[in-house]
Amino acid sequence: MERATLLIEIGCEELPAAFMRGALEQLQERLTETLRECRLEHGAVRTLGTPRRLIALADAVALQQTPEERVVRGPAKRACFDAQGNPTQALIGFARSRGVEPNAVQFQETPQGEYAYVREYDSGQPAINALADALPKLILSMTFPKTLRWGSRKMRFGRPIRWIVALLGQMVIPFELEGIPSGRHSRGHRFLSPEPFEVESPEVFLEQLRRAHVIADPAERERIIIDGATRLAHTIGAHAVLEPDLVEENVYLVEQPHLLLGGFPESFLRLPAPVLVSAMKKHEKFFPVVDGEGALLPHFISVYNNGDPDKVREGNEWVLIARFNDAAFFFEEDRKQPLEAFVPELGRILYQQKLGTLLDKAHRLERVAEQLAGALDWDAEQTLLLHRAARLCKADLATQMVMEFPDLQGVIGAEYARLSGEPEAVATAIGEHYMPRHAGDPIPESALGRALAVLDRIDALVGYVGLGYLPKGSSDPFGLRRAAAGVVEILQHEPDYPTLAELVQRAHDAYREQRAPLKPLVAVQADLRTLFYSRIEALLDEMGVRYDLIRATLGGGWDDSVYGFVQRARLLQAHAGTDEFVALTQTATRPANILAAAEKKNIKAVGGLEHVDAALFEHPTEHALYEAVARLTPRFEGLYYKHDYAAIYDELHALSPAVNALFDGVLVMTEDAARRQNRLNLLACANRLYLALADFTQVVVE
Repeated sequence: MERATLLIEIGCEELPAAFMRGALEQLQERLTETLRECRLEHGAVRTLGTPRRLIALADAVALQQTPEERVVRGPAKRACFDAQGNPTQALIGFARSRGVEPNAVQFQETPQGEYAYVREYDSGQPAINALADALPKLILSMTFPKTLRWGSRKMRFGRPIRWIVALLGQMVIPFELEGIPSGRHSRGHRFLSPEPFEVESPEVFLEQLRRAHVIADPAERERIIIDGATRLAHTIGAHAVLEPDLVEENVYLVEQPHLLLGGFPESFLRLPAPVLVSAMKKHEKFFPVVDGEGALLPHFISVYNNGDPDKVREGNEWVLIARFNDAAFFFEEDRKQPLEAFVPELGRILYQQKLGTLLDKAHRLERVAEQLAGALDWDAEQTLLLHRAARLCKADLATQMVMEFPDLQGVIGAEYARLSGEPEAVATAIGEHYMPRHAGDPIPESALGRALAVLDRIDALVGYVGLGYLPKGSSDPFGLRRAAAGVVEILQHEPDYPTLAELVQRAHDAYREQRAPLKPLVAVQADLRTLFYSRIEALLDEMGVRYDLIRATLGGGWDDSVYGFVQRARLLQAHAGTDEFVALTQTATRPANILAAAEKKNIKAVGGLEHVDAALFEHPTEHALYEAVARLTPRFEGLYYKHDYAAIYDELHALSPAVNALFDGVLVMTEDAARRQNRLNLLACANRLYLALADFTQVVVE
């Protein structure tokens, strides 16, 4: 079968850099799916792009659709004929819809009965025709964080579309998208090669773009930027700070990257380094430059798309110095008073209409900080430091610096705390309590920072979920999933922390003291349990824990300690597949299954030894299990408190013979109601011991 390379280029106004990665991934996925739906065999599909264009190339695309034979099912046979055996309108209509006579319709037996069917053969059409119909739908189906509608057109896209190239080999794939025709004319660099040019073929298109001053491959632009920045920094014996996010942003801001080294007066180095770095990175997209010890130097590296390098450098330096002058003014104004002086100003900043101001939040954090310090058995000094950090952690939100540079929240608070003479532990905690800010970001290093980070997120989660703002689908405007993930990420390493339920209760109590209109605690805990468990499940999946063992872990346990979940899941994963684990699973499911069956008959067992009457025992196996459970229950409580799940695992193996012997020795579901209830209660006590480790009914035994 003949094949050719498919080229699609969607030319548009400059797309925001933040749109590009997602758009290119989406284009690759959707083109692959479109080719599959069009029954067009093909090779590799790749996407490239610059701010002005999204490009897709598919190798070895078949020029003809793959033939297909399909069976189309119609109505049931009983509906196809009347009492006299004549075709009904149902049969006639089905036959007409498939282009055959009623007598050509066949019948076939299915599990649902006998049905009419027609076997059709589709030899396929030329790929050009299939793609001409499918590609406009593909383009219109693309989504962006924000879309625009322009002119009189009804279609929406990330930015206005200006041209479309659609070629299969040398052939144009003809279609029109709301007045924008497809063709073979592309455009180069907006300033260096503005005139349209004719694409000779998909195979040479990228080279034609290169001659038109466009480097289409983002990976190549990234190499140019990294290599160029490194070389420029080395010319002054320094290093460029090349953070991946900023590199990627620059990659998608230019079509042909050029780099230059600029500078600013050393006097600005009196400002805290994070302020200068923020101004360079967030506002101007410049790379900071540091010496061998990591100290900031009065230089920067910028990436530009076009222009005289001397004039570009002059403009960059002028804009950056203006930013630094603003920052210097805000810094000097803020420094006229200590950080604590900004705390009362938080009363003027609304946190959430029904949850009060940021000052209210600070008071809540102070309250729960004292409680957490007590739960962790911290000494008076540590407790005082955590209380102080809780009071000051949001103070920088009232400073002029954070109002101008919002990304400095926490960072500048830590700087101002040090300059105000606060203990280093307090300053560090203030700077760390926003960590982790995103996936892959490290958790706080200090114990105070971790505590404050957890309390801050729990406060937000309880407040917003208490008002009914649960994440739905992909919508999470308040970042609650990210907050829950941060709590889980931190607490997985903390064996001494209270359970999630306890942390939620304390935050809920703090809100109630302020008369916030939250849902009842039981409802908030239920909603947050779902949110937290989904984050724990994701964490365990990343660790490589088997899916059924994750369910078993989340279904068991005597509390919802994140550390406990992680340790129990790791233990199950380490033993899964061994003969002893399979035997334990099989035994553990016996009490659980019979208790579930009894509950379906409205027989509810009570899992407490005080509800088991030894006088009702008829068989030695009942006494043996009772004694084993009575011995293990207090032992398990001690082991669970110490998170010694390995010892619990070993003890459960020791319990198994007594459980199996009971099932072999007596009929649990006897006709004697009193003895039946007594045996079920005893098994519920044993089942509770198994649940201390996991819900073994969730384990898949192969």
